[in-house]
Amino acid sequence: MKKLTILITMMMCLITIFAQAPEKFNYQAVVRNASNQLMSNASVGVRVSILQGSSSGSAVYVETQTVTTNANGLMTVEIGGGNAQQGAFANIDWSNGPYFLKTETDPDGGSNYNVTTTQQLMSVPYALYAEEAGNSFSGDYNDLTNTPDIPIVPTNVSAFTNDAGYITITDLQQLIDALNARIDSLENLVNNNPTPATPDTVDAQPCPGVPTVTDYDGNVYNTVQIGQQCWMKENLKTTHYSDGTLIPLGVNVASYTEDFRYCPDNIASNVVTYGYLYNWKAAMHNYPTSDANPSAIQGACPIGWHLPSDVEWTQLTDYVSGRSEYTCDSVYILWIAKSLAANSGWYTYNDNVCAVGYNQADNNATGFSARPAGYYIGETYYYPTGGLASFWSSTEAGGADTETGHYPTAYSRTMTSSAVYVIHSENLTQDALSVRCIKD
Repeated sequence: MKKLTILITMMMCLITIFAQAPEKFNYQAVVRNASNQLMSNASVGVRVSILQGSSSGSAVYVETQTVTTNANGLMTVEIGGGNAQQGAFANIDWSNGPYFLKTETDPDGGSNYNVTTTQQLMSVPYALYAEEAGNSFSGDYNDLTNTPDIPIVPTNVSAFTNDAGYITITDLQQLIDALNARIDSLENLVNNNPTPATPDTVDAQPCPGVPTVTDYDGNVYNTVQIGQQCWMKENLKTTHYSDGTLIPLGVNVASYTEDFRYCPDNIASNVVTYGYLYNWKAAMHNYPTSDANPSAIQGACPIGWHLPSDVEWTQLTDYVSGRSEYTCDSVYILWIAKSLAANSGWYTYNDNVCAVGYNQADNNATGFSARPAGYYIGETYYYPTGGLASFWSSTEAGGADTETGHYPTAYSRTMTSSAVYVIHSENLTQDALSVRCIKD
């Protein structure tokens, strides 16, 4: 039986059209056959199910589609736009989660679905839920609950003694004086600091007391403080673990069980800008999987630093999406890729002002400086630099299963030149991605 290996790349694209959310979202996956070869420009049959409660829960919606992959083996499915087999996409109650996305594929473009992948939808599709008006208000004060008691105003004003704590004219004057003093203080601050902060300098500061870190090879990395986390500002480029053990250089050889590092695009000079790409075995250095915060997995990182867990990556994206200066669109708080991506080196993408590749000078408000090193996905295929940045976590997503033909995967975070958000992904552990270390 022919089998597929699917590299999941979950992408929710919520776009407002005339203040209404579309009844659909995008899903992308890189498709390869049983020999790990990309299925380029191939017709693939897909069945998508939205499961409620757990990965084995009941399906609230099922649809089928036939899609065609691009030259890189990437298929794009517009969920909610296929042939509905069960339920109605518009009737899904997104507030009653969790929900899981189950995909089944047929490499021959039919309905003989023989590869299944299930993963949790990590974020509620906000625009879809908002369309349901989950917290609507009629506009009538009497419809509200838990309202405060409104005191009865005395009718005999001449006898008013203010024993109920009402604001008096004297109180108002004191408040006005305090506000005027605050305005004067702000004006003095502006006059002494006439140049406002630009997007590239908002909180993009080195970690206090730790402006740099040095690895075993003597490479020096700048740091950046984002929220409560101290991150390396550059991709790891070490050739040794901190104990001096060499990390072998891989050239057109992939492995689930041996440590390898790779040059981006298989070009040695790219390491200076993009660092090395590491398979998960090399990134972890024989440590077991961890989803703790902190992960406690030093892996390939220098002493005092560690490979971030999936939870630690989520802490970063949650912090950035909670700051208005980091979100490209005030409606979609998850549109944060632009503020994390380096402000040069990406493929140009002009179809969306919030995309990483659009006017790159506006990127990198956080100072994280994600560089598009591409990645290595086995055999001789290197996803080229400029289009994609993908980073390992220390958290395993799924183990090997010889009965189903599934290969082991680990969670990662990905940005593309056309993306507006950071993608929560799974990669085969033989793949080679960039590594960013976080301070213990």
